[in-house]
Amino acid sequence: MTPDRVRASIVITLIVICSALAGAGIDRYLSVSMARHRLPGPGRSTPEQDAKRRAEMLDRMTKSLELSASQRAGIESVMVRTDSSLRLIRREMQPRIRMVFDSSRAEIAARLDKDQRAKFEKDTVRRRGPRP
Repeated sequence: MTPDRVRASIVITLIVICSALAGAGIDRYLSVSMARHRLPGPGRSTPEQDAKRRAEMLDRMTKSLELSASQRAGIESVMVRTDSSLRLIRREMQPRIRMVFDSSRAEIAARLDKDQRAKFEKDTVRRRGPRP
């Protein structure tokens, strides 16, 4: 092999390694960043977060639509009922959704060797938190 080909091979190898490291770094950054912004629990928001979101939305609507006090109160009541209904639906659906994800994880784990399975389980707990 000529010195030029050796040099080209080394450069290409370094580019591939650096690209892989950069990709892994970006993936790690995005995973951590998304995990920080993920909301808690089955409804993915707390009642306090829902109330804050509703208040902000009502403030925007009041300003842009020039709502009267009675219109604002009526719209807020609709929003509260909607949030309650959605929370109930999420609570009813969450066990089914969890079953699908658990089944999927079990099928994936069955296709991994012992070391891969241990790493997969560790990564799953780190990303999702321990299961109740």
